[in-house]
Amino acid sequence: MRTVYEQVPRPVPPGGGLPDAGSVHCLGNGRLCAYGQGPDLVQVFGPPYSAPSLGRIRLEAPDTVTVVSRREPGCAIWTHALYLDPQTSGVPAAEITDFVDADLPCLVRWIRTSLPLQMVVEADPQARVVAGMPRQTAEKLQGGCLFELPPGQCFFHTYPMPFPTFYQLAWQGALTRPANEPGSVIRLACAPGEAVLLLAGGPQYPAAQEALEAALHAGAAPMLARTRRAWQTQMTRRLSPAFPANLPQRELLLQALDDVTVMIKAQQGREGGVLAGYNYHLAYVRDQYGVARGLLQAGLHDEAEQILRFYWSIWQRYGRIHNAQAVGLDGVFHVHENDHVEITGYLIRQAFDLLAAGGNADFMATIFPMLDWAFAVQKAHLVEGMLPFNGDETYVAGGILPRSALNDGSAEATLLFLDGGGKLLRWAEERGLWKGEQLAAQRRVLAETRALYRRNFWVVRPGQPGCLAANNPARVAAAVLPRFRHGVCEGCLVAPARPGGVLWTERSANGRYLCPDCLAISPLPAAAPVVYTLQSVALTPLYLQSDLFEPAELAPTVTRIVESYRASGCLPSRPDEPGGLALGYDFGVLLYALTRLRHPAAVTLHTQTLALLDATGAWAEYYRGNQPLGTRCRPWESAINLEATLDWALSGLAAAPQPQGKAQ
Repeated sequence: MRTVYEQVPRPVPPGGGLPDAGSVHCLGNGRLCAYGQGPDLVQVFGPPYSAPSLGRIRLEAPDTVTVVSRREPGCAIWTHALYLDPQTSGVPAAEITDFVDADLPCLVRWIRTSLPLQMVVEADPQARVVAGMPRQTAEKLQGGCLFELPPGQCFFHTYPMPFPTFYQLAWQGALTRPANEPGSVIRLACAPGEAVLLLAGGPQYPAAQEALEAALHAGAAPMLARTRRAWQTQMTRRLSPAFPANLPQRELLLQALDDVTVMIKAQQGREGGVLAGYNYHLAYVRDQYGVARGLLQAGLHDEAEQILRFYWSIWQRYGRIHNAQAVGLDGVFHVHENDHVEITGYLIRQAFDLLAAGGNADFMATIFPMLDWAFAVQKAHLVEGMLPFNGDETYVAGGILPRSALNDGSAEATLLFLDGGGKLLRWAEERGLWKGEQLAAQRRVLAETRALYRRNFWVVRPGQPGCLAANNPARVAAAVLPRFRHGVCEGCLVAPARPGGVLWTERSANGRYLCPDCLAISPLPAAAPVVYTLQSVALTPLYLQSDLFEPAELAPTVTRIVESYRASGCLPSRPDEPGGLALGYDFGVLLYALTRLRHPAAVTLHTQTLALLDATGAWAEYYRGNQPLGTRCRPWESAINLEATLDWALSGLAAAPQPQGKAQ
């Protein structure tokens, strides 16, 4: 069986086309979520969205069959057409439609086939399987079984579910189970005809049973119709741009707008948090910032506000926000190094982005205590006008910036503090929320940090224009560093002494943070202080539209990045690593900067950013040589790149005359 996604024609990026084998799509209604690769569902989980996957549902078909998977416009409804002709022409021999019902935590697989097929449900080996069907509706079914995942199953890293979760599987029509073999694998034969496979989630046993019974009562066709209506209603709020007919890649951009917004919405839990992808059943503060900007640019203001409401709800209960939070599961925090910085700056900035896009001022006043906290906790980490790095920043997690530099000064975290803090100061002063000595103190700390920013991070070398460094090791020399921190062991990154993960570490005599095993057996040498230049950091002032720099000061850096990209066809995040790893959002951040500078290279980068879209219309976590790496179906990178392409398309640059000369 060969599987392909129905593709929208797109230009080829420098260095060649992209493979489709790793493309992933998402189905979800905020309660139950599934990730698929063609007709195979590789994860199914929920409620809640922070839950371990039950397992996968795999299609078996003859080797001669070609499957073409396509998404219905405006909806997270996927149809997989099976063709006996490898040219995929004529009438398909079978069609399988997958969706998660709009009203119920229930996955629906509706099959119409003229050839025999087999469905294989591969549950987690730890799942307990109970043969049988819901007694209230058994007469409507050909068969069914109940899965119980025991408590302690981890939905991410070391975060276990505190209670068992239940899934009720049932099938109707031409599906039969030839043998009730023991174990967690259920094989179902599908004869020619029509069949429906249903999988309802709990998490409690009564909820799973009742959801399945409600689905059986509704029927597959009515559930499909109401799911289609629900998606279309949500997407009517989306931007309907009147792009000129001659806009480069106009149709592909409109398709990307549909693909990305549906993909993000399918991964947004009912509580408001958006999953970071199939590897990460959590909502990350940093990721939510880029997602919210993309949603606002696309006109989905309600969805962007729901993200802030998600954090407000958590902060009200616990008085804190960490690097990532569980969605729909109270009290689970993914704690990384230095969680009081960077993500707190994003939180403040996200609130003011929403307000600038027409958000409710009363809502801002409501969440002010959380924003006040987010500003206050950053101040405690200021050393010589510098904040450190958060431990799960993308370039740290990707190994582009070494973890040994986390306590260096961070140009990005400090810029976020200044940008968000300045906006919060002006807003709080206007409303009398900060006044007197408190207001004066907030003004002083921002002014002092701002006055030191260029000295700390703006690097000027003889004969070269200035550029923004990513880090400053001088902070380490001046700071009182913590003895313990919760994050990633530096030793295990070199020679793992234990299974990887996020755990407690202790500072060694050489200043390295190691887990107890590495501290005992393999102390690392001290890390040399190195100043790094990262392209995404250098472009951050333009992405945030910071007033710390004049655009003309940043233009030489942007031009250097563009010229390097033209020469190599790649966009490595570290200029000293030609052909190295690129962050998935580097393309969008560069395009956004080019648009702000009204640079003629923006038209080329707009086209090439769209060329990186995979077969489902999403961008990936990382790229090397323009080939996707890491997690696919990513909301964060996709939202930033979508925002940038829409920003360029709406800027009027496409219609502007192109200047002659070297810049072209």
